[in-house]
Amino acid sequence: MDVQTDGRQSSYRVEDVLLIALKKIEDASCTKAMIYSGFYSGIGLSVLEEDLPDETISPKLWKKLISIDAKLNSILEKLIQNSDGFNQAQNRQVSISEEDMRVLTSNDFVTGDFVEIKMLLPVNTPVWIILYGRVLHVGIVTSEQHEIWIQFSEMADDVKQIMGYYLMNRQREIVRKLRQRSKTSNL
Repeated sequence: MDVQTDGRQSSYRVEDVLLIALKKIEDASCTKAMIYSGFYSGIGLSVLEEDLPDETISPKLWKKLISIDAKLNSILEKLIQNSDGFNQAQNRQVSISEEDMRVLTSNDFVTGDFVEIKMLLPVNTPVWIILYGRVLHVGIVTSEQHEIWIQFSEMADDVKQIMGYYLMNRQREIVRKLRQRSKTSNL
């Protein structure tokens, strides 16, 4: 786990293992990075006043209905994510910044390929983002594994914010662990 600056003070590079799905795409139009909205279940939202039961519904029954609704929403969300290709995601070792990433993959890519990257960022509430980019370099690690460098294309502002938030928090976490190791080894 390494933290590096890449020359600009606002951009950091961190190494991590993230859930990622990579896919080569032919059409590079309409490829602005975005947050995956998928099925919005409302899980985690507080119950609105108009959603409260009236006097004719037992509180125990109401709790069961809320529980069933949450489970059904979760199932629907998984089904939609699977149909959108998120079930292809694998844990992959990455080195990532706001502009680019290096990722280990068994997929065959060549320099110049345009790729779609579906990535789960572990922020407060984990969020899927969809990024697009061009393969700048391909290196062979083993006969089954390649290391590719991808330059991201345009990102929506909300994606930039989430990426920046993730990178800063991950960098802080790494620095905190390094300090703890340093204190432990000095004892």
